[in-house]
Amino acid sequence: MPQRSVWAEVDLQRLRENYIKLRTYTQSEIMPVVKADAYGHGVIPAVRTLLACGARRFGVALPEEALVIKAVFPEADLLILGVSEPNQAEMLVKEEIVPAVFRWDQALAVSRAAAETGRKARIHLKFDTGMNRIGFREEDFDTILKIAALPDIVLEGFFTHFATADARDLSFAREQLDRFNAFWHRLSQAGVHIPLRHAANSAAILQLPEAHFELVRPGICLYGFAPSADVGANTGLKPVMAWKAKVAHVKEIYAGETVSYGRTFQATGPTWVATIPVGYADGLRRDLSNQAEMLIRGRRVGVIGRVCMDQTMLDVTGVPGVQVGDVVTILGEDGRERITAMEMAEWLGTISYEVVCGISKRVPRVYPD
Repeated sequence: MPQRSVWAEVDLQRLRENYIKLRTYTQSEIMPVVKADAYGHGVIPAVRTLLACGARRFGVALPEEALVIKAVFPEADLLILGVSEPNQAEMLVKEEIVPAVFRWDQALAVSRAAAETGRKARIHLKFDTGMNRIGFREEDFDTILKIAALPDIVLEGFFTHFATADARDLSFAREQLDRFNAFWHRLSQAGVHIPLRHAANSAAILQLPEAHFELVRPGICLYGFAPSADVGANTGLKPVMAWKAKVAHVKEIYAGETVSYGRTFQATGPTWVATIPVGYADGLRRDLSNQAEMLIRGRRVGVIGRVCMDQTMLDVTGVPGVQVGDVVTILGEDGRERITAMEMAEWLGTISYEVVCGISKRVPRVYPD
């Protein structure tokens, strides 16, 4: 079947270059975070590329994500950063997938599964320093000591997550770091020695070197997108993904005519309208209606009318000669112009993470040589 006229181009060479660039920021082991299908870039091509770069350990959010990777790359060392349940412990031990542990029942289930299979099972303890999402707190010290005493458990890692490492004001991030260090030292004094500490996400890699420890966890910056408007603008990291579509139809409408559902756009004069076959089912959010811009023939053009489920209309009056088959850049570069995930996020009042992760599965990922 011919390829659909909407696609996302994933430049794996840029992914390699970003990984190499990140090495200049830290001496710690780099554990790429490849959850959410490698932030929408395609997890199998991304892991294959990063393994070739020297990465060996990868972070995911779910056991199901880990199994997808293990099926293709059994040599990959996988850490679940999010939630796994006790009834998944047997599978995790069998597949040698490392869970984040933040409850007693998780640890007990892993210990029992390890004993039944005759293996040692590695776990990473998640410590909540202020994110207040998942993780043990300071009052759980005795529980952690009980976990450390469980048979067939290896406490390999101890980690936390920053709430504000992507802000200009790092005072709360440093408070979190102080809590993390203090608790780790308290464990050490109690005879609990954990070799791997990790706290640094993309933003902390770039601006909080004291948080690098033995392991860092780059996510969004690995794919070339800034962690926030305040961090990552001049890193030299390049976006790995571009999102494109081809013009499916061009027509001229006249003063007073309207475009799309709800008639939210009305032409004030003769207007050339180009339609592209991409909509909110592809991840092009409906909130972009009448405000987003795209690129065609190296020029910016505006979205007019409401974004539909499968189609979107553009005002191309100012770009002479637009025709069916012309390439429209939704995210990426065209000539001297570019539209970034950060810019689209600003139109939406969100973050670049949501933009790239939101590009749906029905948009084919293409990997140019």
